[in-house]
Amino acid sequence: MNLSFGEVEDLGKKIVILFILTFALILFLFPQEFALSQNYPEGIMEKQEKARVLEREIADLERQLTMAHDEWLIISRRLDDIEEKILDCYLEIDRVQAEIQKIRKNFNLMIRQIYVEGQLDDVIKIFSAGDVVDFVGKFDNLLRVATKQAVPLKAMRKKRNELMNVREELYGYKREQLRLAESVNTQSIEANLSEKKAQLAYLTGEIIAMQLPTTTTPLPSNFDPARTYIKPDENAFIRTGEVFSGYASWYGNEFHGRPTASGEIFDQYAFTCAHRSLPFGTWLRVVFKGRSVIVKVNDRGPFVKGRILDLSRGAAEAIGLTGVQWVDCEIVIPRGS
Repeated sequence: MNLSFGEVEDLGKKIVILFILTFALILFLFPQEFALSQNYPEGIMEKQEKARVLEREIADLERQLTMAHDEWLIISRRLDDIEEKILDCYLEIDRVQAEIQKIRKNFNLMIRQIYVEGQLDDVIKIFSAGDVVDFVGKFDNLLRVATKQAVPLKAMRKKRNELMNVREELYGYKREQLRLAESVNTQSIEANLSEKKAQLAYLTGEIIAMQLPTTTTPLPSNFDPARTYIKPDENAFIRTGEVFSGYASWYGNEFHGRPTASGEIFDQYAFTCAHRSLPFGTWLRVVFKGRSVIVKVNDRGPFVKGRILDLSRGAAEAIGLTGVQWVDCEIVIPRGS
């Protein structure tokens, strides 16, 4: 049979279309087998290696943070001790200064008393003494009176100067400790640690999602609140040991009554949650400060960096979670499923 060039070209197009349709049908009927033919295990191994690297980095950051906190505590205690010594110096300087003023006042009173009572003649009489012995005796008497006031005044001034020197040394030591305190930067370590923990939590969720079996079960077209309004009984679920942790938040009224990513209508009082990658219908046991609740993944989120889970208002209230808090999660499976 002889075919024209146009007929051959048309036949080739039909064969290509038939091949594409056949491949699409195989992909639709056997999605799991097709997924396994890809580099699925290799992807998990790569993510697990990244998770181990993150765990080591987190452990190292936690050690750095502990050392920084200890160093800051030591510096804080030193600063408190220095402040106390500086205050003692000020009080002692004030006391010495008061003593100096008192001595000066007493000396001035003595000079005034000599003048008022006419004893100034005794000073003049020194220079009119009849002989040397008389002169030395009268001069020595006046000298003793002046020395009696001068000695303690000199001692107090010396002590005041010493105290001022000590105070300046303490101020220098305080400035040194403040410079050390500024070098102890815990905020950058804490921010880095928080970011690494969030990365690990998200990566762990991805690993768990990759390890879960895929399902071809169609998404529910409607939402039955009666199935989730009553708090799920934890005894009705089997714990798998597949755990991950991270920061969780909650959402409620602003999304109440709106469709979720799974097609279900969001009810803020139901026990549900949003996760970025876990399959819809996955059940999680969420623990916060010793309290736990079972929730079902029926939505996608959270879309804020650093968070791994968005709980419904009802689930958050069940464990007392407010704001953004660190939670521990475990995948659970209903008994008999």
